[in-house]
Amino acid sequence: MTRIRLGVVADDVTGATDLAGLVARSGRRAVQVFGVPAPGQPVPDCDVLVVALKSRSIPAAEAVEQSLAAAAALSDAGAEQLYFKYCSTFDSTPRGNIGPVLDALADRVGQDLVVVSPAAPVNGRTIYSGHLFVGDVLLENSPLRHHPINPMTRSDLRVLLEEQGAGRAGLVPLSAVAGGADAVRPALEDLEADGRAYAVVDAVAEGDLDVLARAVRDAPLVSGAAGLAAAMGRDWGAPDGEREPVVVPSGRAGIVSGSCSARTQEQVAAYAADHPSRYIDLARAARGVDVVAEARDFVASLGPDEAPLLYTTADDRTVRAIQDEVGVDRAAALGERINGELAALLVDQGCERVILAGGETSGAAVEVLGIESVTIGPEVAPGVPWVVTNGEKPLGLVLKSGNFGEPDMFAAALAMTDPLS
Repeated sequence: MTRIRLGVVADDVTGATDLAGLVARSGRRAVQVFGVPAPGQPVPDCDVLVVALKSRSIPAAEAVEQSLAAAAALSDAGAEQLYFKYCSTFDSTPRGNIGPVLDALADRVGQDLVVVSPAAPVNGRTIYSGHLFVGDVLLENSPLRHHPINPMTRSDLRVLLEEQGAGRAGLVPLSAVAGGADAVRPALEDLEADGRAYAVVDAVAEGDLDVLARAVRDAPLVSGAAGLAAAMGRDWGAPDGEREPVVVPSGRAGIVSGSCSARTQEQVAAYAADHPSRYIDLARAARGVDVVAEARDFVASLGPDEAPLLYTTADDRTVRAIQDEVGVDRAAALGERINGELAALLVDQGCERVILAGGETSGAAVEVLGIESVTIGPEVAPGVPWVVTNGEKPLGLVLKSGNFGEPDMFAAALAMTDPLS
């Protein structure tokens, strides 16, 4: 049994997979469990244990309760350091879950100052002067401001934390980061002495996160996106001995896409151009049409070598029309339910490899399929690995955050696990 170097509380399924995949680059074995592990639930041998919650958009009190339970389970499993993982775009409900959860976790470990770092330069998420950027524009000016569930309309992370009712936040500027870990540590100490509860740390490149990783080696609790966790994995050095490779099943494949992000829309269009695909209209589902049965007939009509795409992904105008017709909350719940059922449909039709696009879609599918844990496998794109379920009949999954991957990612992911390629 290896030591569990890092125990991660993640606020959504694809974000958990993003982190686990990037940490696995350092040669460590990462295991992701879905929901708080039950007492006595066996955990496969791993260096990094990630508990994937669906707490990003639920009431803050529930998010705090679930996160504390996950932290307790990780401690019981022997995790040496705790990490709270949130999105690299720091999204949250208007009431704010990130701040209250951070407060609760910091109280649990008795830590006065916690680092806040949603930077992920590999995916174009950077922090400068405490402001979060997507590419070369402020978060609040990026397309993510139109997210249908968690619109991101603020860029100053210190203001965001304050709006969420969290403790006061200070800034460790890029000039301090440029001085290395020996400059960052005293900057953190100064913020703590000033009564700050959180330290937003600038980072515009991977090397900045490497500096921060060295500075927080001894911190009981660290918070950030996948980028900082990956840097912490690099900071551990070479693993002891080699790991057996994680083998993805090579049987029939299918795709369910529920994310409406601009990048996922591109991926759906690219795949649908020359592969079998079917749009699943949530407005028709709301009117009582059995769209899942229609999708089942469509999949059954295809040959075993064809990998169908079933998608509720739509552009902003279509999404707003559906929300206007059935209500925002009902549209979101309906989308989750339908996409979960579509994933189960593909597995029932013999698919052993399933790509799931979107955090809510992935979470719903994992729940419907009754998956308890997965081991992280080969990487498709930064933050998007194949994962393999633990159990008697392995299932290969891609749990993709909406904004990740190149436009041709669906076909590329299937090609890398296709026995005929």
